[in-house]
Amino acid sequence: MMIRVLISLVALGITSCAQQQSITTTNTYEKAMPFSKAEIKKVEANQEGICAKYSAKSNIRIKRMKAINASMDEQGLTQKQKNERYDYLMSHLNDGLEDSEQWKDKCDALNKKLDEMYKANQIAGDKYLEQRTRKY
Repeated sequence: MMIRVLISLVALGITSCAQQQSITTTNTYEKAMPFSKAEIKKVEANQEGICAKYSAKSNIRIKRMKAINASMDEQGLTQKQKNERYDYLMSHLNDGLEDSEQWKDKCDALNKKLDEMYKANQIAGDKYLEQRTRKY
């Protein structure tokens, strides 16, 4: 009976040490990263918002263009009239194009920044694991 209790206590102690080692390793691994999870989540949230705005503006423009084409087909205009009207309407549609392009540029920049953050963390993580395996 006493031996079982002693074995249980030793097993519990080993398990506790292993769990503590795992926590320490995880914390050290995360500290080795140039960008924290919080920083990445903040950039991801910002990126989602900006890219959603770009997508919405782009979709509105596409819907307007489809509506213009449909209305010109319904009116039975000649090709010359369609071209003139299309040029006129497109010049007004292009007013929102610059704004949409700015949102696209912001979205692309944030996508690039996130890719760089992920890559930097991946490289740092690989280096950390490589150093850790050399020790043991």
